[in-house]
Amino acid sequence: MTEQTVCASTTRITLGEETLTAIEWAARRGLKWQTVRMRRYRGEGWTEALSPGLRKTRWMNGLSMGR
Repeated sequence: MTEQTVCASTTRITLGEETLTAIEWAARRGLKWQTVRMRRYRGEGWTEALSPGLRKTRWMNGLSMGR
């Protein structure tokens, strides 16, 4: 498995000089694990997936409200 496809809550991730499990990073940053996991499945790297805040989803870019 490559780094791009790994998405287990127990995966150890180093950001800066600190290493925690993915689920610990999510909790520390105020994110639900489900949110991080879905971001990873959509192809985001760990740094992006663990960034707090709402995301603009790519699949909505071409949609309009029919006006």
